[in-house]
This record gives sequence, C-alpha cells and structure tokens, in this order.
Amino acid sequence: MKKYILLFCAGAFIAFIGGTIYTQVAKEKLQDETKRLACHKHVTTFERGYGFEDIKKAQQLLLDGNYKINSSVEKSIFMPSTLFDFIDMDILDKKLDSIISEKMAAENLARERVEVYYKVYENDKQDPKKKGESCKLFRGYVVMKFENQNNKTVYQIQIDFLDDEGSDIPETLKCAVESFVTYKE
Repeated sequence: MKKYILLFCAGAFIAFIGGTIYTQVAKEKLQDETKRLACHKHVTTFERGYGFEDIKKAQQLLLDGNYKINSSVEKSIFMPSTLFDFIDMDILDKKLDSIISEKMAAENLARERVEVYYKVYENDKQDPKKKGESCKLFRGYVVMKFENQNNKTVYQIQIDFLDDEGSDIPETLKCAVESFVTYKE
C-alpha cells in the first residue's frame, strides 16, 4: 500500500512540474507571437485591428498617399513637464510624413483618405495611480490610430519610448507605421 501511495505522490509531483513548465513555455511563445516585429521586442507594444477589410482598405489608401496626419500631446500633471522642451511636434509631423512617403509605391490620389492620429504622452512618474516601479521605466508612449472615412478606428497601436529627451520618438513612429502596413488579422 505504501508503494502505491509513494508512486501516486511521485506521479502527481511530476505532473505538477510538467504542467508548470508547459504553462511557462506557452506563455513565452504567446509573448513572442504578440511581438511580431523587431521594433516591438525592446519596448511594450499593444496593437489592435478592427475589421480586416477596413484595415486592408486603409492600408492601401495610406500606401497610395491618401492620408492626413493629426497630432497632439499630453503632458504630465503630477510632475514638471520637461519632455516637450525637447520635442517639436511640427518636426515630428514632417518626420512621420517622410516615414509614410518612404512606404508609398506611387501616389494614387483618391477622394477617400485615411486619417492618421497620433498622440505623444509624457509618462507622469509621480502619478499616484502608478501601480509599480515598472511603470516608471519609460519616458512616455505614442498612441497611433488609423481611421477611415466613416471616422471608424480600423487600427490602433501604443508603443513606449525610453529616451529622456524623446530622441527615439521618430523610431517609435516608424515602428507604428510599419506595424500598421504589415498588420494581418
């Protein structure tokens, strides 16, 4: 009887360890799949598409040069805002336009266009709602949305940037555009 109890306990222990290892491997695989581009791997990135046909149409409009850029900022409230001492949004708008132009095969203007909205958020490290130290590791983040003619968001991405002066924001914008044009549901 002791032998069976011992075998049962050993089997249960092995099953528990195996389940734990499987769960960890599956979680790591899922994280790798959600970071589908190289530019996603070194920062936190969230992306979401809303309707594959709408996304395909918006991608084509963007690649044909039928887009309009709209930008805004959100400064920190609980700590002194310093990020925007280093950032000129007009220069960022021109940089984004240049990034999109590099993706265009040829200009094919149409009546419809995709609206590209992006907002640069300064990470407010003194915000009492911050849940931990990991929330204070990045300097800010960019949220970029692509909307169709019906003002429907077809794709949205959020990407952190790390540099204190925001010098990595152009790379963040480039990553957001690359994410959109390569997105497939």
